[in-house]
Amino acid sequence: MDEPVFLGGQARVARLAVFRWPGRRPLTFARRPGPGIDTVWNMEDPPPPAQAASVVVNFAGVTPGPDAPLARNTDLALAGLAAARAWGARHYFVMSSSAVYGDTGPEPAAESRAPHPVNAYGAAKLAMEQAVLDAAGATDGPKVTILRLANVAGAGQPFDAACAAAGAPISLHRFADGRGPSRSFIGPLTLARCLHALCNRAAARDPIPAVLNVAASPPAAMSDILTALGTPFDWVDAPPGALQHVHLDTRLLATLCADIDMDGGAARTLVSEADTSQAGDPT
Repeated sequence: MDEPVFLGGQARVARLAVFRWPGRRPLTFARRPGPGIDTVWNMEDPPPPAQAASVVVNFAGVTPGPDAPLARNTDLALAGLAAARAWGARHYFVMSSSAVYGDTGPEPAAESRAPHPVNAYGAAKLAMEQAVLDAAGATDGPKVTILRLANVAGAGQPFDAACAAAGAPISLHRFADGRGPSRSFIGPLTLARCLHALCNRAAARDPIPAVLNVAASPPAAMSDILTALGTPFDWVDAPPGALQHVHLDTRLLATLCADIDMDGGAARTLVSEADTSQAGDPT
């Protein structure tokens, strides 16, 4: 397989995946130059000249924040699809989020479960998914797979909060059942291996679902992760609307990545992968 093209190479998750990529690393595009960036492309502009890639993976997106232009997630995803089509790619993967499910309850959500986002970010990602699938179905072009990505160890909470606290206690929500939040996670090394396997399958024209959850198993309690990080925490009552469970069913992913150990969701494994990856993160 020729190396895939990564769009949005400045994203934290993209950087971690590139660093841990098995074999020859992907050709990486970003909106500004930097370590590990091969080509600068503002995705509001037309795509650069044709690339020798059969698979395109788009990490570009707008994350939650005050006044964040979340609707641009759709624009960036459609720009990536246009580039993949212009380059004659066979397959286009675009990163979505487990946030589209809202609170799943303790039972993991399969891809067939109707999404029910409860915040603006989840709603924006769901709108992006639908726009890309509609656009892909309207014309000939690459096959499309939406990757509903779980929390990535080392690229979000509670890792960011623990790092910022520098050993001081942080607050952790406690819900009516006396427990804290739990999430499906995936470590950067496992993520890189999964994406590599999916890209190989796509290049070989193997069938891949249009929507795919991406996570390790089992889900991890955030309290367990903080303990593994050595970060003390204080319980506080969860406010109305706080999400207790976001758990993903990963049976489809496991069938596509049969040679990869997908049981890396335990807190200590996640912390180990995050430490290893961040130690060598080129940025």
